[in-house]
Formats: sequence, C-alpha cells, structure tokens
Amino acid sequence: MLLCGTALPASAQFQLSLKPATRTFPVPDALKNSAVWDAPDFLNGWGAVPAAAAEEHRNFSGPCDVFSHAAYSVRGVFERGKLTGITVVVLDSGAWFGFVPDADAKRVAATKGPQFTALYKQTAADVERGLATLAGSAGRKVAFVDKGVLKQDVLVFHTGDLWTRLTLRDNQLVKFTVTRTEPDAVSPLSASRRSVKKDDQAHAFASRVMNAPNGDRLLEGVPIFTQGDRAYCGVATLAMEMQYLGLRLDTEDYAGGAGIKFGSTYHSDIRAVFDAAADAAKLKLARTTQFEFEKARAAIDAGIPVVVFRHWSQERDFLHGAFAERFQNDPAATLPKPDLNDRKTWPTKDSFSHSSLVTGYNLARREVIFTESWGERVRNRRMRIEEMEGTSYMAYYPHL
Repeated sequence: MLLCGTALPASAQFQLSLKPATRTFPVPDALKNSAVWDAPDFLNGWGAVPAAAAEEHRNFSGPCDVFSHAAYSVRGVFERGKLTGITVVVLDSGAWFGFVPDADAKRVAATKGPQFTALYKQTAADVERGLATLAGSAGRKVAFVDKGVLKQDVLVFHTGDLWTRLTLRDNQLVKFTVTRTEPDAVSPLSASRRSVKKDDQAHAFASRVMNAPNGDRLLEGVPIFTQGDRAYCGVATLAMEMQYLGLRLDTEDYAGGAGIKFGSTYHSDIRAVFDAAADAAKLKLARTTQFEFEKARAAIDAGIPVVVFRHWSQERDFLHGAFAERFQNDPAATLPKPDLNDRKTWPTKDSFSHSSLVTGYNLARREVIFTESWGERVRNRRMRIEEMEGTSYMAYYPHL
C-alpha cells in the first residue's frame, strides 16, 4: 500500500491549506521584464524572504492564469533575498487525476485518459504559442537532460530581458521556468554547481549544517514541495533533496521520468529516476535496503539530506506530530524508549509505504530529524534512530 498517493490522514489535512487568493500572477510584464521582479509590490506576493538565506523557495500566494489556463502552482527561487527564477506548472497529470490506486489504473487510463490527452495537447499548444508571442520568435530546442529516464528536450525563449524554458512531457506535464540569465535557462544545474570546483562545492554543502545548543545537527534551507493528493511522496522528497543540492528539476519532472502516469504508480520505476537524478546532478548515489544511521550521519555532516522509504501508520504519525508540538514547548521532552512495548506499535511491511527526507540528527537524544512533503507544519519532526532503522526498507545517500 502506498501512502504517497492516498488522501492524507486527518492529522495532516490542515497542513495543506493555501493562503487567501489576494493577488494574481502574472502581473503585467512579469514574464518579460526583470524590473518587475524587483518591485516591492510584486515581491509582497511571495511573503517575507530572509535576505541572508542562500536559497529560499516560495509559492506565490494568489491565483495564476497564464495563456487562458489556470496554473497548478507558481514557485519562486530566491538567492540572498533576490528573486532569480519562477516556475509555473500549468498542467500536471498527477494533479489532474489525483491519486489512482493500482487496481484502477487501467480503467482510469481508458475512461479519463483521452480527455486528459486532449487537454494536454491544447494546453501545450496554447502555452508554446503564448511564449512565442512574448519572445517574437519560436523557441530554440535545447537538450536539457541528455540521457536516462529524465532525458528531455526543452524550448528556450528570449522573452524581453528574461529567458524562459518550456518543458512539455507528452501526456504528463506542461510547465515553464523564467530566469534572469540564459545559462540558468539551458542548464539543469544551479550557477554555483556549474561554476564552482568540487572541493568548493563540498565546502559549500557542509557550511549549511547548523549546530544547535541542544545537540541538533540540522540542515538549513531545505525546500518543501507539497505532494498534495498525488502519488508523489517519493518524487517530492527527491525534488526537495536535489533542489537543495543544486539540480533544477521539479517534482513533476521526476514523476514523468519514473513513469507515474494518469495518477497511478502502476509499473513506475522509482529507482531508475533516483539514479538518473544523481547522474544529472553530477553526484554519486549509495543505496541501502534499510536506513543506516551512521551512513545518514556522515551525509548530514557533509550537508546532504537523505531520502528514506519506510513503513508508515497513522498511529505513529499522530505520535510524531503530537511530540513535535510538545517538544516546541518543552525541549526536555523525550520520545518513548524503543522497548518491546513500543516496538509493538511500529508499522510493519503490511502497512502503508511512505518516503521522508532526513535533514538532521541528535546523537545524545538518539533521534533522527526528518521532514515530510506535506507542508511547513511537518518540517523537522523527530523519531528515534531505532524506529527509523526498524521501519525502513530503502534509503538513498548522495555524495560528491
């Protein structure tokens, strides 16, 4: 059973609420005039962004209608407080279908697939035509990722003094990303990952590790991409990790690469997309069939998050959520000891499957710190090391 695409448990539902739609994107010229990006009124739509943060990902707070289509999401990337990129997901198969159980995959594909195919073709044509109008010319074909299951060609447009990359994945995805520079439009790697030597990259990753007075070793600035009612927990946590490490691919790119079609994970290949992501990010990728704390500890110390696939139950999720709230008010609070009685309540292989992102640890407290793809309210939860090791069945440890 796959938690990734089921309706979220009641304890998590409130975490997905959106802000009131008080603004509309795009404002005039936002897709072709970089001066708009620096205007205070436009920046207000993204919320307060710390000027000192190396990188922040923010969702635009209002609705978005582009080229006669309502977009699924609008996300901005800020570097040192400056908006450097905007990604608009206009159409996504997972969002349109919602979660589809494997048993229903063939029926849904047969009954609703043709409708989505028609919508995809119309949306792709409208967005490509709209961007060509803004640019005054057709897009230039670029091999954005050149091999593996993530292989994709994109169209790059010079829109005013901005650059726009259009991604069209057949029957899956229509999205575009607007950047300030051409190199950012044509490369999947961030500027620092393209230009900095390997040793300097390692130093930059490690510099983001925070040492808290209570003994926490924690990675700062890891983005959260909400999976919503999509079978996307694995690809969402992969996107969170890889964006943090400088690979500018999104949750929806990984879903398409994994073969999550028409809302179903039926016959999808999550391992292949993890391997392809590491290759595109110019990283090596170690994998274990159980979470191993010492490997995760080494990764966190190097400034690199760890994706873990684990067995999940609503009861344990409620315990971890309740403890997170308690811990905020009482830093001396502790999780239950992993004795025989506690272990009896752990989820097993017959429980749901789920993916989480390990972003820190506390050795003295014997805790792993992890984040979910459900929103900010589930950032930096805590679990005993023994439970994470005892309930996991796969973990990924990228390294340079």
